[in-house]
Amino acid sequence: MKIKSFLVILILTATSVITYSGDRSGGRSTSMGFSNLVSSVGNDAFGINPANFDYTLPITKNKDVMKKKKKIFDPHWEFSVFSAGGGYGSDSSIEFYNNYLSYLSIDRNRFANLFTNIEEVFRFRNSILPADKTDVNYDFELNWLSVNYKNKFGAVNFTITDRVGLNTEVNSRDEYLPLTFGFNFNTNGSYNITDVKMKQSEAIAWWIRKYNIGYAKQWNFKKGTIKSFSIGVSGGLVHGFGNVTTYESKLDISTWGIQSINGANHVDSIKGKQDFHTQSALTDFFTDYNSGAETHFNLFPKPAGVGFSVDFGISMQLGNDWKIAASVTDLGKITWDYNTITNNDTNAFAYYNFFVNSSDPTYNRMVDDLGGYQTQDTVSAFSTDMPTKYRAGIMFKPNSKFMIEFNWVKGTNDLPGNTSDVIYCFGAEYLPLPYLPVRTGFSAGGPGAYYISLGAGLKLKNFTFDVGTYGINQLIEDKRFSVALSTKIIL
Repeated sequence: MKIKSFLVILILTATSVITYSGDRSGGRSTSMGFSNLVSSVGNDAFGINPANFDYTLPITKNKDVMKKKKKIFDPHWEFSVFSAGGGYGSDSSIEFYNNYLSYLSIDRNRFANLFTNIEEVFRFRNSILPADKTDVNYDFELNWLSVNYKNKFGAVNFTITDRVGLNTEVNSRDEYLPLTFGFNFNTNGSYNITDVKMKQSEAIAWWIRKYNIGYAKQWNFKKGTIKSFSIGVSGGLVHGFGNVTTYESKLDISTWGIQSINGANHVDSIKGKQDFHTQSALTDFFTDYNSGAETHFNLFPKPAGVGFSVDFGISMQLGNDWKIAASVTDLGKITWDYNTITNNDTNAFAYYNFFVNSSDPTYNRMVDDLGGYQTQDTVSAFSTDMPTKYRAGIMFKPNSKFMIEFNWVKGTNDLPGNTSDVIYCFGAEYLPLPYLPVRTGFSAGGPGAYYISLGAGLKLKNFTFDVGTYGINQLIEDKRFSVALSTKIIL
């Protein structure tokens, strides 16, 4: 188990003020269960479907829509500033999420003490660890600025967005810390804790920023079933400010002769072996934090990694009421080459005759060894993929007041903000008043069995405001919850 990596993970997640990359910050998409591939247009289409940067109102038989059609064709600007959203969750509970991360992250001495205190062993196993294997995830997205300009030649979009996230799985208590470990008292009143076997699944945390520019063009047709066709591409620079990956790790350990002497635990011996592999790249803010040096946080730090990301999308209006779309987002890689460290530790260890406190040099050496500090190596660089995602969807909009949409979503990896599981999303929007859209959504797949979403908006002549929540049912069960706020000015 690499304790230091979990410390950095916690730091990375705590950087934000608060599992879906690209649309986490959209209040409208969040409230519709992320079924937003077809209907999100302009700035709202960033990270979802670049074809919808260029758009018109759906062609319908309704006169109120036809009256507005001329305005939507006119050149216009869209501005979005500080749209944000975040989510957190675990299959167990939010309480588990907080307890587990804090237990392994904040104090590495506490983790080391786990093996010299039988009460801590049992508390950790029976009260902290989940009964069944569970995931822990956390992600936050902030769109600093998004600008969309549309005219007769198409639409151009520029967006700056940050993402912070954590993805990991926690084995069940029987997988992580089996109940088969031994515990027995010696004749002198001391006790032994033997054959403790711990296992932890892979975990990854990161903070990345995208500087993206995109272009889309829509063609309209007067005859035939296809009323319009749009294609778009978006791509740009990716700066990575922090990446910590802990691969599956194992730790086997046994202690002998634990007893209290003058109020302090004394250990005759502790032996074991560990196997872990980690890699990290961190901007100076995080390295200063870890070392205890004065931190120098700023909004534009020196990146620890640089890469690229590309999105492609298409959209098609079929008849008066139907529209279909497809996209692939976040095709790309990041090469991490600043403050890059790897830890590879596969070895046996033994420590004898020490007290469990920071004044004993043997104990301190054990804590450092368990943390992997003696096996750190600087590497020139390593690469990670972007959270690539495929989407396909269909929308039915019979009039200007009501629409429904269905999306199929499939990620290629389990990076923060992504899942390799297929997700099915269904959403609906209704305008009881022209300026007041209300929305709901349902999705199934990915972390959690299913999610119910709710939200609303305010649509004025030149301004829109949207708020949405995702996973109302999961919040009731104290497992998961997401919220997003977004605004847009149209000139």
